[in-house]
Amino acid sequence: MKKENNGKIAVTVRLTHREAENLKRLCALRKTTQTGYLTQMATHLARKELLDYAVREYAEGKASLSELAKKTGLDAPTIMDGIVSVSGKDKAALDAFLAAAKTLSKLNNDPEFYELAVKAVS
Repeated sequence: MKKENNGKIAVTVRLTHREAENLKRLCALRKTTQTGYLTQMATHLARKELLDYAVREYAEGKASLSELAKKTGLDAPTIMDGIVSVSGKDKAALDAFLAAAKTLSKLNNDPEFYELAVKAVS
């Protein structure tokens, strides 16, 4: 249920007794209110999922940066940073794979093994 309250919207969340008790304990440890914690968590998770969606859609060629910015509400530089971050992780994994292939190639005196690895990722 949503209600307007001083420019904010209230959202009701239903928890089991166990979930509510866990939330209460966590908030006590963090010295924060349950509402504050849930608001912060929901905001952070929603932003992360919107960025993940935008990066995935862009990587698959399904939408442009401007379309994704409009659709997700994120600005284009934020989406570009997300794309670069994912691409950087992919490059690091690729570099590690090729380094391992090179090492195995040298250990086994098999230069063709490394050449095949390079061709496989090209």
